[in-house]
Amino acid sequence: MFEFGFAKEDITPSYGIPLCGYFNPRPNRGALDPLTIKAAVFRSGKTTMAIVSYDLCLLPGEFVQRLIAALKKAGVAFAENILFSATHTHTGPYTSGLFDGYADPGYMNMLEAKTVSAVQCATASLAPAELLATQTECTTLSFNRRYWMKNGVVLTNPGKLNPQIDRPEGGTDPSIPLLAIRQEGFYRLLLANIVNHTDTIGGDLVSADWPGRMEHEIQARLGYDVPVITIIGAQGNINHFNTATAADQTSYQEATRIGKGYAATILAALYQLNEVKVKSIKAATTTLEVPYITVTDEEYEEAKKTVEKFRDAVMEDGRDFTSEDIAKKHPFVLKFFAENLMKCRDQARTDKRVEKIIALQFDDAIGIVSLPAEPFVEIGLGIKAASRFPLTLVAGLSMGEVGYVGLPEHYTHGGGYETSPSPEMADRLAGQNMMKAAIEALNS
Repeated sequence: MFEFGFAKEDITPSYGIPLCGYFNPRPNRGALDPLTIKAAVFRSGKTTMAIVSYDLCLLPGEFVQRLIAALKKAGVAFAENILFSATHTHTGPYTSGLFDGYADPGYMNMLEAKTVSAVQCATASLAPAELLATQTECTTLSFNRRYWMKNGVVLTNPGKLNPQIDRPEGGTDPSIPLLAIRQEGFYRLLLANIVNHTDTIGGDLVSADWPGRMEHEIQARLGYDVPVITIIGAQGNINHFNTATAADQTSYQEATRIGKGYAATILAALYQLNEVKVKSIKAATTTLEVPYITVTDEEYEEAKKTVEKFRDAVMEDGRDFTSEDIAKKHPFVLKFFAENLMKCRDQARTDKRVEKIIALQFDDAIGIVSLPAEPFVEIGLGIKAASRFPLTLVAGLSMGEVGYVGLPEHYTHGGGYETSPSPEMADRLAGQNMMKAAIEALNS
């Protein structure tokens, strides 16, 4: 028998807690919409496993281990069989010290307590259910955000209508694997795996970004409050900016537009869902060492020159430091990235970083695998191509976050900030090794 249980908790931060997602902390001035934890628990036979999704920018591996320990202490026997995933909203609180940010201890304690509560409540609500699945696609809302420029350099978000753009560095992944849980004739959960960045709003107001607006639209159209979990795919080099148009794409209205667009795609696909006869489920795990990046003598000396040249540069008051400032070669931004590169040597990490990858398997039909990073789209496509499952979901920003990871060739083009060295950044081979580990976990 296949069983399902669900629970959610509100994790909207109090006024003033800074928001994560850009290069400068932003104390929040209130909320546009709530943030939540959603816990989906699955049981078949003697095996129980779960997905716990957070409306947060990222989940550090250390915090995931803290959550697992807290769940074990609370008596959750399947704590090691849980896939913890962040939606990557850039208007949610810090959970680490990324770019000199600050994770509020009280907020982190609340996250831990509410995670335990959500998983316990979801487990208590386990009841017979049907699992349904399909795959659809949306081709109009995502773009490869790294572009070859006419001068032979690759830039991230080089600006709209920039005449120096030659072509995108790579493609996208428009596919949307879609799962549904049905009980007593009603959908009790929709889970969509979407490859796009969750960064459309900016500013200092809390929001779940387009996944929150997507859920709101689906519920409004269906007429009841079916929970929707968005699993963000391999989106490290993918976002929503269409450089071929001058339209403003940074606003709450844009988040709503994208959310409604994905909602329409998902709602249309409900009529092609097929039931998966679940006889067994399995959680397979593996660990992977992820070394920190090292820099060459040449890179280090060049960075020193840049820091010296722009040592007095500052960012203008009253605005966020964004990726477009990189393309514009703002002096403060050039200094910022040069300083980060130098820290790779001056403040080199010597600890051993080991990350966990988990694959949730539903018979031989569906596989969901975590990646503790923001992987480039090519990594997600490679995993899907090698997976033994007819339907494979790649969960980026899950079980940890070591930053952007591409394939080795992505580090040779220069200019894209995803591949610019910083002290926490993963080694240039991390993406390739992570892809291999994920495929092994899926096919085990």
